[in-house]
Amino acid sequence: MRVFQGSENDPVVQFEPIKIVGVVVDEVGEPLNDGSRGSALYAVPFKLSRTPPPEWADLFIRNWDHPPRCSTMHRPHTAEVEGNRIVLTRTSIDEVKNVHRETLKLAVEEANRQYAAVMQQRRQANERENLRRQQHEQEVRRIAGEIDFD
Repeated sequence: MRVFQGSENDPVVQFEPIKIVGVVVDEVGEPLNDGSRGSALYAVPFKLSRTPPPEWADLFIRNWDHPPRCSTMHRPHTAEVEGNRIVLTRTSIDEVKNVHRETLKLAVEEANRQYAAVMQQRRQANERENLRRQQHEQEVRRIAGEIDFD
């Protein structure tokens, strides 16, 4: 777990990486199998360890659509993040097991890494801003103490 120091509720300073907990078996779709192209495919949802922030979800989608590495069977633009779930909209459970599992894990890891880096940058920017404000306040107090109205 990666936790930055600060307020417990401040998303800028705390981020626990998201994990895929497993397949939401009761919500796996069914194939149409009507002979049309892609009719053997269906939705497969995955439960996440918690509901990710919207920025994390965007990063995950970008990493799914353009992973650093993937199989030739990868299908970009087939993932959605809905609450505490990732849903692959056009796949099969066999494809998940044999093809998409590694790309899913990689996309989650990359989203975690990138989101943590963004949060770290924000934390550092907040610290710089706080320091700037403190220095300004000290300077104002110092100069105000030097002003004599007698």
